[in-house]
Amino acid sequence: MTTEAKANTLTPLQRARRDRILKTTRNQLSKKGYEGINMRSLATAARVSPTTLYNLYENKDVLVLSALQDQLVDLARQTNVRPEQGFDFLLEMTRAVIREIAETPRWASAMAQLLFQSDPDDPIANTLLVDRVEPLVQALTTMRDVRELREDVDPRKLAHALIASSWSAILLWVKGLFTLQDLQEEYVNNALYLLYAFATPKLKRKLDAELGEHQSASAARVRRSSHR
Repeated sequence: MTTEAKANTLTPLQRARRDRILKTTRNQLSKKGYEGINMRSLATAARVSPTTLYNLYENKDVLVLSALQDQLVDLARQTNVRPEQGFDFLLEMTRAVIREIAETPRWASAMAQLLFQSDPDDPIANTLLVDRVEPLVQALTTMRDVRELREDVDPRKLAHALIASSWSAILLWVKGLFTLQDLQEEYVNNALYLLYAFATPKLKRKLDAELGEHQSASAARVRRSSHR
């Protein structure tokens, strides 16, 4: 059963308790880091007993992963787009992810660092990497079918390239080579420029418009900074 399906079977009181626990986990991990939290302290902060917390979540790893999956489900719900919508799905999900990172940078950094330290078969790698592939493949296949991408494009290979591009920008941010503002610009631009290399004229017109908006916004931020 998926995270969203499980949530739909809860009573209002159970849902409120679950939401409180998962939000508390995200807040505490953002403040203290993964090694700085434990099940007992999380139970206290979430106003539940340790026994209750262990009954709901087997251990800290399961709890942290549940908090992450809950956030991703909520993110997908907020965007209100589906993979079969092609470019609109890809663009809106890219915007939503970077918006979430900008709003909760400490949590995002903590999750990124856990991913970078994980083994390939760890659940967090599956959640943040593997689970992203099929929706992207579906969106890119739609884009190829409507002639926004060249006929010779392999949607799966391009999906892998997009994922690699997004995480390379996040890695540079986590390591201090990008500011958060840099990341917000590069995260979206990297995806758009990568698509441009495989786009037909039909898609290039959309990409030109999006890139133009990003460049204008970036220039405006520079002007504001110079006047301070």
